[in-house]
Amino acid sequence: MLSGLNDQQIAAVTTDKDTLVIACPGSGKTRVLTRKIAFELERLESKKKFVVALTYTNRAAEEIQKRVEELGIPQDQLWAGTIHSFCYQWIIKPYAGYEPTLLNGFSIIDDYKRQKTLKQIIEKHYLPLNTVINTSLNRDGNYINTDSYHNLIAREFHQNIVNKKEIDFDLLLYYSYKLLKTHSKIRSHLANIFSYFFIDEYQDTQDLQYAIIGEIIKQQESQCKVFLVGDPDQAIYDSLGGISKNLEEIKKEFNNRNIELRELPGNYRSTQRIVDFFSNFQSTNLNIQALCSYANERGLISFNTVVNKEELFIEFAKLIESNLNKGVKPNEICIIAPQWYFLTPLAKKLKSILPEVPFEAPGITPLPRNRENFWWKLSRLFLSEIKPGTSINRFRWIEEIVQEINNYTNGCLGIERLDCRRYLKIVNSIKPDETDGINYLEKAFEKFLSSLEIEINSHPVLIDQWNHFFSGIGSRYESFEFDGIPKTIDYFKNAFNPSDGIVINTCHGVKGEEFETVIAFGLLWGYVPHWSSIIRKPYNEALGASSKLLYVIGSRAKRNLHLFAETGRKTQSENAYVINHQLGQLSFEYDNTYFSQR
Repeated sequence: MLSGLNDQQIAAVTTDKDTLVIACPGSGKTRVLTRKIAFELERLESKKKFVVALTYTNRAAEEIQKRVEELGIPQDQLWAGTIHSFCYQWIIKPYAGYEPTLLNGFSIIDDYKRQKTLKQIIEKHYLPLNTVINTSLNRDGNYINTDSYHNLIAREFHQNIVNKKEIDFDLLLYYSYKLLKTHSKIRSHLANIFSYFFIDEYQDTQDLQYAIIGEIIKQQESQCKVFLVGDPDQAIYDSLGGISKNLEEIKKEFNNRNIELRELPGNYRSTQRIVDFFSNFQSTNLNIQALCSYANERGLISFNTVVNKEELFIEFAKLIESNLNKGVKPNEICIIAPQWYFLTPLAKKLKSILPEVPFEAPGITPLPRNRENFWWKLSRLFLSEIKPGTSINRFRWIEEIVQEINNYTNGCLGIERLDCRRYLKIVNSIKPDETDGINYLEKAFEKFLSSLEIEINSHPVLIDQWNHFFSGIGSRYESFEFDGIPKTIDYFKNAFNPSDGIVINTCHGVKGEEFETVIAFGLLWGYVPHWSSIIRKPYNEALGASSKLLYVIGSRAKRNLHLFAETGRKTQSENAYVINHQLGQLSFEYDNTYFSQR
C-alpha cells in the first residue's frame, strides 16, 4: 500500500486527521489520493459504509477506480464521480419528490442545448453574442454575476428550461443543497452512509459544492472525515464558479474542524528548468523541486513573438517533425489552443501538411456532453474498445446501465455479477451493419432493448432522454466548428478510445495531463486570460487569472516548452492583440536561436 511513496506522501496517506493537501504539479497527487482511498477502504469496519471520491471529471474518477482495482482492493464500498453525478444519484433521484419543482418529473439538459437556449435569450436582449452569463447560484438562490442585468438573463434562462421540466447542472447543485438544508432526515441518512469524503482538485470546487458536502459532514461530525487535495495555483475554473478557498475558509465550511495542512512539493514530471519557468507564475510559497531522473536536463524552452497567425501551423509542423525525428512519440506532443474553436481548424491544417501523423482533438466529439443521459452512458459501451484494459470499466458501466433501466422502467433485471456479465455479452455481440454513427447507435440501442424485452415507447423518460441525446448530436453537426467533421462510426468511436495522436486541446482540456513537448499559442492579452477575466475587472484579478493559466500551461511539459504570441490577430474593434502582459515582462533565458538554426 505504501511502497514507492516518499515520506511526505506516506504521512498524507496514513494520517487519521481531516486533511488539506497542497500538491504541486507532478507531485504524485493522484497516487497519494488513490493510496489514501485504498487505505481507508481497508479500514472500514461496516459493510454498510461508503467512501466517496469526488473528482472534477469522469475520466479522473475512472482513473482512481482503475488504480484502486490494481491495488487489489474491492470497490464495493467506493463511490467515485463528479459532484453532479453524486448529487444526481444520491440526492436528486431518491429525494426529488421533496422538491416541488422536480415533483412531476424532469430531465437534465446537455451543454449544447444549454448554450443554444442561453444564446437565444442573449440575442433577444440585444447583447453581444460573446457575453458571458454565469448561471450558477449561491446558497440563497441568487445569481453571482457582478452585472445585475446578467443575473436577470440567468434567471430568465432557468425559468425557460424549468417551464419545460428541464434543469441544468447549476440547478442540479442548487436543488441538492436546498433538499439537504431543508430536510434533516436526508442529511442524516447520507451522513450515516458515508465515512469519508475525498475531494480532488479542491481549488475548482464551487461554493455550493462545499455547502452540499458540508451539510452532510456536519451532520455526523467526527464519524465522517474529509480529505482534500489540489493546487490553488491551478484554479482556472473561476469563470464556472470554482473557488480556491484557504485553510481557514475550508475549516469554516466543515464546522470549524481541525483540518491539518500538508504539502507535496516534489515534482516528478518536469526538468528543473521547466519548473523554474512556471514557478514565475506561482502565488504560493511552495518551494518546488524537480525530482525526476532527468531533472537536470536542459530541454528546450522557446518564445516566438514574430510569426504571423497564418503561418503558425507551418511552425508547428516543423516542431512536430523535429520531435518525431528525435524519437518523441506523437501522443507525447501536445498543442494547447487558447479557445476551443481553434481546435478543429488547426487540426485540419496540420493534417494537410503532415498526412501520416495522427492527431487528436478530444474537445471535438460528436456526442453531447451530458454524461447523466442514459443513452450517453449506453453509447460508451458500444463505442469503447473491448480489450483486457477496459474490462473493469465496462463491467462497472453495465452495472450502472442495468440499475438505471430498473429505475426508469420499474423493472426487475438482475444486478448480480453473473447477470451483468450476461448483459455485457449482449452488448458485445451487437454490431449493426452501419457506417453512419447516428444510425449505428440507434440500431444498437434498439437491439439491446429488444434483447431485454423492453419497449421504449412505454417509458417517457427514456424517450425524452433519447430525443435529447440525438438532437444534441444533430446540434453539433449543425454548428460551424463541425463543418467537415466525419459522421462515421469510426469517428464516433474516437470519443472513448484512447488516441496515439498528437493532442490538440485547450488549457482547461489538458489540465492534469503531461507531455514530453508542449506547444502553446494565442498567448495574447484577451486570449490568455480571456476578456471575461479582464473587462470590468481589477487589473490584479486579470493578472491572477493570467498567472494560473500560464502556470498550468508550463507545468504540462516534461522537457520541452514552445510558446507563441503570434502577430496578426485583431479584436472586434480592429485593434491588434498584444503579448500576454506577464510573458512580455518576464526575463527568462529562452532558446529562441533554436528557430533560426532549423
